[in-house]
Amino acid sequence: MAMKKKQTPPVEAQGTTLPQGHTPQRRLLKKRRAGVVLSREEVRTIQLGRKKLRRELRKKGIKKRKDFELTASSLGLYFDKNRLGALLLWLLHGRGLWALLGAAGLLLTVLFAFSLISQMQGHFTINLTGDLLKEGFVLSETADFKEGSMRLFAEPATDVPCFSLADLHEDVNDVDGQHNEAGYFAYTFYIRNEGENTVDYDWELVINSESRNLTDATWVMFFEDNRMNMYAKARTDGSQEALPGFGDNSRGYLRVPLADRAASEDLYRVVATRGGVNYYRVVPTSFESDDIVTSGTQLQVAPMETHKYTIVIWLEGDDPDCTDELIGGHAGVEMRFHMAEEEETDDPADSGVLTHWDAFWDNLLFWKD
Repeated sequence: MAMKKKQTPPVEAQGTTLPQGHTPQRRLLKKRRAGVVLSREEVRTIQLGRKKLRRELRKKGIKKRKDFELTASSLGLYFDKNRLGALLLWLLHGRGLWALLGAAGLLLTVLFAFSLISQMQGHFTINLTGDLLKEGFVLSETADFKEGSMRLFAEPATDVPCFSLADLHEDVNDVDGQHNEAGYFAYTFYIRNEGENTVDYDWELVINSESRNLTDATWVMFFEDNRMNMYAKARTDGSQEALPGFGDNSRGYLRVPLADRAASEDLYRVVATRGGVNYYRVVPTSFESDDIVTSGTQLQVAPMETHKYTIVIWLEGDDPDCTDELIGGHAGVEMRFHMAEEEETDDPADSGVLTHWDAFWDNLLFWKD
């Protein structure tokens, strides 16, 4: 008579309960992500996701392993590197040599990671979280979505001089993809729901790195579905930025760009009228915080619904903070999309150098020396 095995709940190490219908791994050194032991199905999903990402990056001409690993880690398509506990487990099983080799490999991984991060400097990125990817959301530089992607890259603007918003091109929201001009960075892209569900999503325009206080003079023009808002960092005393400053009515802008696209009537305010000609003050919205330029939500995004975004960034030459002290500085910027009900964290992986959010994003520079 065969002995009936005792039924036990599907539980893994560290008291983590596996999702219903998932089976535990049978290997000695179990694969983990963010310190959590994964099920066999989750391991397979990550492996398939890495294959899909590799194909997609190759289609865009990105073939280096360093680019692939950094992108995969930010999307959650990674496994933890073997940590001290795993090495001790090897030792307990009489595999001291493997433990030594594992430690040496971990050290090389750390050195390699720092090398990759330094070489990746310069990308401006737009990215989707895993939940939006599962819902079928896709990014594209063109409205026809012929080359849909889960992540978009743009090259940085380098050697950026101080610039006046009055010189911005009127078609800055009408050119797809990256379309920098001398003095400013501009990037237009699209997001579409290609899934079957109607969902809400949140977005954030984030400053992830900075030197020489460059964002003190950084201005941002942001379009969502062709409606424009303008942003600038608040003054040191916390008051709202304005050009010309509040109380100075002796001058003003004759030309204010894209006034017909402005979402707020308070952005361009008449300072004075002389000879039938209006002179304007520009009053941008203050950054939400030191790290977030602006954020928002799109509600009830239906299947095949598309939204358009354009980001324009420059150093405002009329801003009093635009001084020679900014020379050699940089500012890193990225845009994040995630499910509205999803709690956004700064460090979703929180394990390993290659998967550490801050270590990765803090070195993706928008402007570099």
